[in-house]
Amino acid sequence: MIKGKKIKLEAVNEESLEEFRNWRNNPLLRRYFREYREISKEMQKKWFNEKVLKDDKQVNFEIRDLNSNKLIGHCGLYYIHWVCSHAEFGIYIGDPHYRNGGYGSDALRTLVRYGFEELNLHRIWCEVYDNNQALEVYKHLGFVYEGLMRENYYSEGRYWDSHILGMLREDYDKEQE
Repeated sequence: MIKGKKIKLEAVNEESLEEFRNWRNNPLLRRYFREYREISKEMQKKWFNEKVLKDDKQVNFEIRDLNSNKLIGHCGLYYIHWVCSHAEFGIYIGDPHYRNGGYGSDALRTLVRYGFEELNLHRIWCEVYDNNQALEVYKHLGFVYEGLMRENYYSEGRYWDSHILGMLREDYDKEQE
């Protein structure tokens, strides 16, 4: 378990898979994910068995409210390149009662701390689509705008730009001073 100020990150538990699947299939959230299809129980179980349990190029966490222990979301580091020492992050708050309350920001800060301090990563990055308000949150948390991929993502009957943001270990270290 890794504690933040409002949340804790824990290993993904098999009992949480159905809640994750329901959140991921919610059209209001699915519009932000690369996986555009509805996720079946079989797909979710395969993800758990192949990615969560066996893939050493990613780490996945449940996001839980620190006080109540309620499952509120998911985050992780993906496509970890152990030689170049970088990874992409992904995060979502699935429980609507916990959105816009600082839980996602705290979870991301906690995940980034884990990535730099425990995994000794050099760079953590993300891809965010134009349709996602989190773009400004990530910048506020210290991620630097690195580039644009024009009309890279198709959703809701149109193409959206993808924005690439990144944080280097030195950026993180300066924020900690």
